[in-house]
Order: sequence, then C-alpha cells, then structure tokens
Amino acid sequence: MKEFFPDYSALKLLQIIICSLAGILIFLSVLFLHPWKMIMWCFVGSFLLIAFVISFFCLPIYFSNLRYILTSSQVTVCSGIFFRREQSIPLQSVQFAQLITGPWDGIFGLNFMILYVYGGSLMMFFLKNSDRRELTEILERKGIFHAP
Repeated sequence: MKEFFPDYSALKLLQIIICSLAGILIFLSVLFLHPWKMIMWCFVGSFLLIAFVISFFCLPIYFSNLRYILTSSQVTVCSGIFFRREQSIPLQSVQFAQLITGPWDGIFGLNFMILYVYGGSLMMFFLKNSDRRELTEILERKGIFHAP
C-alpha cells in the first residue's frame, strides 16, 4: 500500500489566485459603485468574506483531507471538506490513464491524472511531480499505459 498526498504549493497558488481575483472585484466595485456607498460596501464585504472563507478555511481543509491510496488491487481517492468521500476502482478495470501537466507543473503542483475505467473515470488532482512519475511507473508495470 502506498499513499500519495497533494502538493501544497498548489494550495498556495490557489490562495493567491482567489485573493487576487477578490482584490480585482473589490477594486471594480469601488470604482463603479462609488456613488452608492451602501451597495458598494455590501459588495466589498461579500467579496472579502467569500475569498477569506474559501482561501483560508475550505481549501486548507480540502488539501489536508485529500489523499490517494494505491494498493496492489485498487486505487482509492479520499477527499472532502465537511463530508468524507472515498472513491475506489479496481486496477484491472482501468483502461488507460491520462496525464495533464502544465508548463510550471514542478513549481506549482499542477499535475493531474485521470484513470479511465469501464463506464467512468477517477481523477487525481494536484499531484507532486515525483508522485506523478511514481504513479505512472507503477501503473505501467501493471500494464496500464497513459494516453498520448
């Protein structure tokens, strides 16, 4: 049994993106809603609250609960924020795997793997670069090759 955990640099990147987006929306709210002070402050407060809750509450809990368990017979994804979810698939039913990487996959942990099975798929998010390579090697030894 081997456990894989998400790359926390992806969490930092998501927090930066969400806070930046909230900053842009707050700036636009102040710029365009300045004559209507009450509405403007409602928008500013809403954007701040939503960005704070998602960035510093929901995402860290999600990343701490996210893990992938690979055994000799199955792959299990454990995730969830308020409710724990486990999704397992037997390795013999995997048809092929698809790897999704970006130009900065080693820096930000933006490695994804999709295992296609009969009638569905299993997604593995935010894998570390080394974990992605190790998973690929393990799956290739089992006869599961990744799609081009």
